[in-house]
Amino acid sequence: MTVSRSKRFVFINTKQKVSKKQVFIFGSIIASGCLSGAFLIALYIEYLHNPIVHSFVQSRGVFL
Repeated sequence: MTVSRSKRFVFINTKQKVSKKQVFIFGSIIASGCLSGAFLIALYIEYLHNPIVHSFVQSRGVFL
């Protein structure tokens, strides 16, 4: 940030520009993480409320 003679602020962007490809890749990673988290939450809720799923999972030796 520099100050000119007219005492107005001039902002200079020193950050590197991010390409659209990088934004797409990072967005895809974040979206897939959110979707998998939502899927696991839905699966856990189904496990809590369904005695058939509960007994099936316990018969396999997995306890949540």
